[in-house]
Amino acid sequence: MPEEKQESIWKFYFQSRWQTALAAHYLIAVAYLVIFYANNLFVALKFAFFTFSTSARQLGLEFALWGVVFMITVLVPFFTSWYAIFLLPKIWQSPYTKWQKSVLTALMIAVFGSVIIIADTIARYTLETGVLREFAQIHSIRL
Repeated sequence: MPEEKQESIWKFYFQSRWQTALAAHYLIAVAYLVIFYANNLFVALKFAFFTFSTSARQLGLEFALWGVVFMITVLVPFFTSWYAIFLLPKIWQSPYTKWQKSVLTALMIAVFGSVIIIADTIARYTLETGVLREFAQIHSIRL
């Protein structure tokens, strides 16, 4: 069985074809989102550290539930952006037709963009809830 040669991710984004202009712009936009949301990793670590260092009796169950929602939604934009860098080459290296690849690319951009916007909005909302607001203010946690 012939083994398929996997193309490097850098070769995909920087080829000598006209599509490289689109792919390079996509890479720059998604890399910007990765860098922009990298701060969310530190926010999540800070939130987790202060949560673990505070007594569970002081925080309560409602804090735990909102905290889980916050932790998940604060990490989703970063990891979604990171995954988007590697998914585009997989789509274009697949055996689908060019039209199907174009539709999948457009769908991926729309879905990933929506997921990032929704997760960021939910994270900001949870941080403003009464349960987390005081905790976030005491420990200087902001998005």
